[in-house]
Amino acid sequence: MGPNQVPLFPIRVFKISLPYSVFFYLFFLIFNTSFTIMGVDVGDFLKQYLGAFFGVYLSTTFKVFAVSFFLHTSIFSLVYLVFYFWKQLNPKWYVLAGIVFCIECLALFQSMVKFPQIYGEFFFFRYPGFAPFLYFLTDFVSPIIPSICLVVIIGILLGTLVWQTYLHKNKESFFAILHVLVLGLIHIHGLYPVGIVYFILILWQGKRYQNIHMRTYGLLLVLLLFLYLIPSVWSQISSLRYSSTKGKPPIFILSADSLRYDKIGNLVHGKTMTPNIDLFRKDAFQFHDHHTTIPRTFPSWADTLTGKYAMEHKVRDMFPSPEEKQRIGSSSFPTLQQFLKKLGYDHFAIGSFAADIFPRANFGFDAVFAPNFNARIMTVQRTAETQILVLPFLVGSWFSGGMYLEEMDGLSTWGDGERLLKRFESLVKERKNSPYSITYFSSVIHFPYTPAYPHYKQFTDPNYYGKYKYLKFVDPTDANLPNAEEISQIRSLFDSAIYAFDQEFGEMVGYLKEKELYDEAIIILTADHGEALYEDVHGQGHGEHLRGEAVTHVPFMIKFPKSYQTSSLDQNFYGITSSVDLVPTLLDYFEIPLPSEYPGKSLLAVMNEGDWKEDRFVYSETGIWFSDVGDHFFQKQRIPYPNILSLHQVVPEEDYQIMITDPIYRETIAFSKHRSIQNSKYKLIYIPTREGVKFELYDRIKDPYNKNNLYPNHPMASKMREALYQTVVRWENASLAGEYLIPSSLSDINENL
Repeated sequence: MGPNQVPLFPIRVFKISLPYSVFFYLFFLIFNTSFTIMGVDVGDFLKQYLGAFFGVYLSTTFKVFAVSFFLHTSIFSLVYLVFYFWKQLNPKWYVLAGIVFCIECLALFQSMVKFPQIYGEFFFFRYPGFAPFLYFLTDFVSPIIPSICLVVIIGILLGTLVWQTYLHKNKESFFAILHVLVLGLIHIHGLYPVGIVYFILILWQGKRYQNIHMRTYGLLLVLLLFLYLIPSVWSQISSLRYSSTKGKPPIFILSADSLRYDKIGNLVHGKTMTPNIDLFRKDAFQFHDHHTTIPRTFPSWADTLTGKYAMEHKVRDMFPSPEEKQRIGSSSFPTLQQFLKKLGYDHFAIGSFAADIFPRANFGFDAVFAPNFNARIMTVQRTAETQILVLPFLVGSWFSGGMYLEEMDGLSTWGDGERLLKRFESLVKERKNSPYSITYFSSVIHFPYTPAYPHYKQFTDPNYYGKYKYLKFVDPTDANLPNAEEISQIRSLFDSAIYAFDQEFGEMVGYLKEKELYDEAIIILTADHGEALYEDVHGQGHGEHLRGEAVTHVPFMIKFPKSYQTSSLDQNFYGITSSVDLVPTLLDYFEIPLPSEYPGKSLLAVMNEGDWKEDRFVYSETGIWFSDVGDHFFQKQRIPYPNILSLHQVVPEEDYQIMITDPIYRETIAFSKHRSIQNSKYKLIYIPTREGVKFELYDRIKDPYNKNNLYPNHPMASKMREALYQTVVRWENASLAGEYLIPSSLSDINENL
């Protein structure tokens, strides 16, 4: 290369990679931008947001472009160096661009096969004419094929550099090897700002490479190789700090969003959907009639981890105000993690996009490996999604990566659990059997139901070719019922997603067994809520109504340490239980007294009973209605209020989180909620409307879809109505106005902080 050639290396690369990056960035930004998120058109919202925080949008755009520019420039530099060593000192720009484009297209094809859901909007809404190409890839091309092609191409490029180093052992070849190692290290850790600074330094000081001594090159090579090994070495060193403590077993709460009870052990074409969970439940206590208190993620987890109802702690929807979310983890509403912290436990949360609730409140975790959710992050995601040549690297579908933009962890169409499992195994490897807990929350079953390859093919019809082939697009304003073929495909996607989670579950349990932690660990399997899948008139989704079993009935299994769990106990409990029972149960196990009265019950004492001796009732309520239009039955049974885009606002002081802060709206939402009380056989639903309060009473056993309303003539009607009123008055401090339940004012929200 020579001392005079070195400056030309980055200059020539930049002259090609910069226009290449700008062209494709602008091209895809113009022709591949959508303002629809989870079926909701947020165009007007974004206009308002961008107008108020235009600087944030500019920084977001620059951030995504910077990643794109670094990736393109890295590949260009690798290709250019190989041409140099082949004695092609001045390759044509279009030859370099063609090779780079070929590499990126192969990575894109591999990513399309592995995660076709990520590209669903592109192929089914913006450019449906190209959909057959995606069908061809997923039907006939294994992701191994483009991967092999990429390995061959990259192998040739890297092999050339290594061979030249072996042959010549000169400064030019050592410089090239160091360059590749630096770029690889930056890529693995997603340190694109460091990468850009590195390229600037090469531009500025590149010609001085001849002044570096050969021994220095050797030391730099050793240093870089050590940096590659640091994570593994650090994990081994860090694990020495932790040791087991008698009576304080590790706790694993393994859960999935939208996991329905009736899907556990369910057979599809003679094959169980949950082989690993089926195996696990042989070792666990199973509670067969377990229900969530509210079928929406944030309030459901708040109820589960505080042991208190949403109507008491006030986090009743996905967009709590600052005052409301601050109640979680306060002295009045301590979490399970905070109770166990007093025993020396450390706590960790791991999850994908639906786990964005964990960073947004003080649940008591020492570290949260899950995405956040706010308007700024949403803008990064929508901008990054437009850049389909870069997406394969942003989601790490090929050659590591996936750490450039932490905001991509919150991508709803990225249903891959591989990265979550790596975080889980890393924590377990480090902490071993010391006192700690991991709350693992998978989002693969949450709509839009996005299991990765090969799981999206598990139960779906290979001959179905429509917009639901890879995911269920969501539009809360659309009440039109899909046809029979589409419903079958949607249900099959859901089932395939459950199978994908079961594989994650099996990997985690298998890893605990491999590390000899399984026997003495506490392992809990549950879900935040279920999912309606077009049963009767129930539609698809969760949180809008309380009819049927699908949305509140979730699995709940506990495996205690082998030294505690005895074979003499019946491992099946058929009495009705609630998500607020988890806190009293674990506190009872650790002999921690409850600081006050709790609505839930410890389940330890009844595990060998099989059922309650008394007639127990459990409570549930609906979430917020996102849409105020549509022909759904629940839209005709509700007190109307504006849709979510009109209700919420972006709060810059809370890191641009999306919140509902108007107290009048909050009171309206609380007043309008449907509520239910149910026992093992009957369910009563309270429905406030403008025309008065309506009640529905259903026989859960004979009428699981809740078609035949028994109210008011059934003998249980008055008893269950009284139980509902007593529950709400007791825990919400509500009052009655005729038949209406009037929530307590939110003006006293700070009194208990």
